[in-house]
Amino acid sequence: MADNAVAHADLKKKTALSVLWSVIRVAWSTVATFVIFVILARILGPADFGTFALASLFVEIGRVLAYAGLGDAITRQLDLDEELADTCFWATVAFSAIVALLVFVFAPSYGQFVRDPSVAGILQWLAPLLPLSSLAVIHNARLARDFGHKSLAAQSITASLLSGTTAVICAYLGWGIWALVAQTAVNAAVTVVLGWVSYPWMPRLRFNLEKFRSVFLFSVSLVVTQLMWMLLARVQDIFISRWYGAVEVGRYRIAWRLIELIGQAVLAPIGSVSLVTLSRLQNDRTAFRNAYNKIVGAAALGTIPLLFGFGALSNDMIALLFGDKWGNAGDIATVLVLMSVPFVTNFFASSALSAVNRAESILSVAALQLAVTLILTWLLVPYGIFAVAAGYVLRAWLTMPYQQYVLSRYAGIDAAGTFKAVALPFCGGAVMALCVWFAHPYIAGYLQSRWLSLGLSIGLGAVIYLAFLPIFGRKAIRPYIALGKSLLPFGKRAEA
Repeated sequence: MADNAVAHADLKKKTALSVLWSVIRVAWSTVATFVIFVILARILGPADFGTFALASLFVEIGRVLAYAGLGDAITRQLDLDEELADTCFWATVAFSAIVALLVFVFAPSYGQFVRDPSVAGILQWLAPLLPLSSLAVIHNARLARDFGHKSLAAQSITASLLSGTTAVICAYLGWGIWALVAQTAVNAAVTVVLGWVSYPWMPRLRFNLEKFRSVFLFSVSLVVTQLMWMLLARVQDIFISRWYGAVEVGRYRIAWRLIELIGQAVLAPIGSVSLVTLSRLQNDRTAFRNAYNKIVGAAALGTIPLLFGFGALSNDMIALLFGDKWGNAGDIATVLVLMSVPFVTNFFASSALSAVNRAESILSVAALQLAVTLILTWLLVPYGIFAVAAGYVLRAWLTMPYQQYVLSRYAGIDAAGTFKAVALPFCGGAVMALCVWFAHPYIAGYLQSRWLSLGLSIGLGAVIYLAFLPIFGRKAIRPYIALGKSLLPFGKRAEA
């Protein structure tokens, strides 16, 4: 019992420190990505972003197939076999080369399918980046497995800075959509170089078919699931492109991109260590359940109010940041943020089910969500972009009960505990958003500066939410405050 307690305490500390480094990495990446994104969106237009989004969708499908979930298979190994690592490395490289060739060949057909022929040329330049990027997949998986998030942070910061700077320079030089291609290429190259520098492991030239099979059966289900998760967020682009063209895809994608940036800022650092942490606790159901609910609760505390706040101010925010050419993107964002709760829980459900070896359960959840998304989008796309966004939100809430049922049955995570973890941030975020929604027009009418009125409204929302938490949820936030203090120098001295 004493050994287990020490092990759990050590894992808790490693998890917290890894989250801290992930927060630093994602905070920089989010700020840098956001600044670069704003600059590019002001130079380029919705059509450029829409065409690139359609091209990147096909590339991302290929990436999921090429990587075959082998990086995740390495990350979740309790005791890593070096021969297995070598095998996964060469399998990833081989799969990536094959998929890149297929993407290159079928690029023109895909361009015709989405009714945007210019997509083909973009795809044929993006395809070779798949085998290049694959060279760092296993290296970074091993870094994550060893809680090497400090190195991953440095890697991400450098790659985002260099690739973003390249994109901005190319956009100013008049490259148009090719500036986004250059950004992707530089990011891939820098990530590979730094991945090998951060984890100086040289794979041996060997391939063990039996060991490959031992992880591939798990990985197949994971790959199909990852493909479904990716299509879940992107398949609507195809419907929009066929009905309304690349410009509307660009506007829909800009709204989604801002929501993804909010998710990246809070969910990504926590999610980056959730699989490793939960995998280590897979044999202790009580500790597993408690860890999962604390992870979801911590994520919800930051994500839900940011989403609701953004939804309340999205029209002015997008117009000020990107210009009037982005049209109805703000209204689209206001609709999409209504899925905030399932947005958070969906992010961690697959990690929990992966940790307890229930890949087929993840697949069933993803299949249901994708099927409902396809049906609702098909039914609603004739009624406009807002109807498409509303259908996506409706799908998120309709499929959430089944996801919670699967988590309860196979991972021992009761829905009541999870909803309790997200109740406080949901209520606080909703109250805050409503106050900001009603107050902002008056603030904007009183102040001459649109930037000043937006800043004051954001500040008002922050004050309301931060006041709501201790008044109505002091007990709920106490564990997170204690964990934060334990990471500070004076907190460590106190514990000693």
